[in-house]
Amino acid sequence: MDKIDFMNGQIKGLLNFAQAVIQSHPAPERLRHHFETIARADPNSPEGLSISEAYVDGMMDVNRKIAVALERVLAPSEPQPD
Repeated sequence: MDKIDFMNGQIKGLLNFAQAVIQSHPAPERLRHHFETIARADPNSPEGLSISEAYVDGMMDVNRKIAVALERVLAPSEPQPD
């Protein structure tokens, strides 16, 4: 269980970093394009291990969260009331 908790902490840390990069990137449209290109690629396994369904599901979940963060940055801002 500690290993799973550790990995969950790593994933959360990486998502936090991705969010910071997305929010501060000078060209979020280009960033989204590059991310979508990479996210569409076939998953590769770490260290030559076989890829499980859970691995692919986890990768897709993180990709979806990053895509949502990108869309939020690219969404037009609502005008603030005077």
